[in-house]
Amino acid sequence: MVRLIIFFLVSVSSVFATDLKITDASNTIIVVHDAFIDYGGLMGDKETEGLRIYQGEAMVTALWANIRSVTITGKTTSAEPRPTAEIIPRKGSKINTTLVSKGRMRLSGKTDLGDYAIDLEKIRIIEPLQQQQ
Repeated sequence: MVRLIIFFLVSVSSVFATDLKITDASNTIIVVHDAFIDYGGLMGDKETEGLRIYQGEAMVTALWANIRSVTITGKTTSAEPRPTAEIIPRKGSKINTTLVSKGRMRLSGKTDLGDYAIDLEKIRIIEPLQQQQ
């Protein structure tokens, strides 16, 4: 019975895991499986469902399921610079926004060769890949 429950949990987690196609600053393209963004913190602050952005004064988690692509476009010129991005949603028009700048801001996951980690500031484009149902 315990083995059945463990198998079920592993199966369910892999069904909902997100694969992302990442293009970094050197134009290297790689597919990252089971991706998450580590925002740091003592208790751990990992976002598996999407990317944290600002819309006006509100913080929003833009879900990978709703995103066609994210292009990191630069940084704001404010006293506390934040990364800027252009999001192309699956439905609707593009959104220009700033990313939540907190902690590590490192995208991590697995590739075909092993563990993968990259700082968000070194990424040019993120493209969530559609899951085969």
